[in-house]
Amino acid sequence: MCYEIKDSDQRIDVILTGIIGVKEATSIRQKLFPLIQQEFRSLTFHLGTVTEMDSSGLGLLLAVQKIAADYKANVSFQDAHEQLKERLYMAGIRL
Repeated sequence: MCYEIKDSDQRIDVILTGIIGVKEATSIRQKLFPLIQQEFRSLTFHLGTVTEMDSSGLGLLLAVQKIAADYKANVSFQDAHEQLKERLYMAGIRL
């Protein structure tokens, strides 16, 4: 798994690839949460090349969505394949 986090002008892009499991979700959380504790307007998860995501990955996305709501910021999810969209929906993540 590889990820990239871009932060520019209160806009954060998180590009995820491969399998998102406990180890990956923890690593992403450690780098992303300090950024979202500051003021930001939007955060976009790019999910087009995610092949699998377990409950820890889903939990990470849900936590980010809740934090964004507190900051009145927008979170979006782009390019998720149909199976992942179903898992996101079942976890309570708005697309």
